[in-house]
Amino acid sequence: MRSIRNAFSLIELLVVLAVIILLLGLLFPAVQMALNKAHTAKAASNLRQIGIAFQLYLQNNDNTMPQRFYPSASPRTGYDELLLPYTNGDTQIFQCPAHKQRDYPYEPSYGMNWYYDNCNVLLVTENSKTILATGTLGGAGIGSHRADRDSGDPGVLDTRRHQGKANYLFFDGHVELLKFEQTLSPVDLWGTDHGMHDEPLPETHSP
Repeated sequence: MRSIRNAFSLIELLVVLAVIILLLGLLFPAVQMALNKAHTAKAASNLRQIGIAFQLYLQNNDNTMPQRFYPSASPRTGYDELLLPYTNGDTQIFQCPAHKQRDYPYEPSYGMNWYYDNCNVLLVTENSKTILATGTLGGAGIGSHRADRDSGDPGVLDTRRHQGKANYLFFDGHVELLKFEQTLSPVDLWGTDHGMHDEPLPETHSP
């Protein structure tokens, strides 16, 4: 009698391996898409929380916006440090999960619209159509306190972090996922540069 064969042949092993590779190839894009959506949703949540912190800061500081960063301050101080008392010390909201080279607290993943450095928030005439903060890349790729639509191509902004788009926080607290071009036309969503970019660190009031 012939013995029962228990071992796989080389061809059978190769077929099984090919099937596994094919399944992984089909599965990976779906997993990557789900991960990208999760990062986008988390980034939007971060910006909403930053928006709430801004509102609380404004209530305690005469409706006056902070400066995006104070280069002469010691210790190092940016808008994010001034908002920390209103976030229960949560630094994670300043770090975008889709930002791969983040170096917080040196630079945040989100920058403040520098057009409104040190401005009274009443100067914002359309809260729902004026950007307050968005994802930033900066020259070194580690982020920036400054969101500036005019700084190059488009400079410090990270406009493609979320599959060719970026999350934008508006002064009324809502967040939109937009292409950079959509922030310029048909309506310019950046507002007006009031030129108040180099003021000293104010005496702020915390909660």
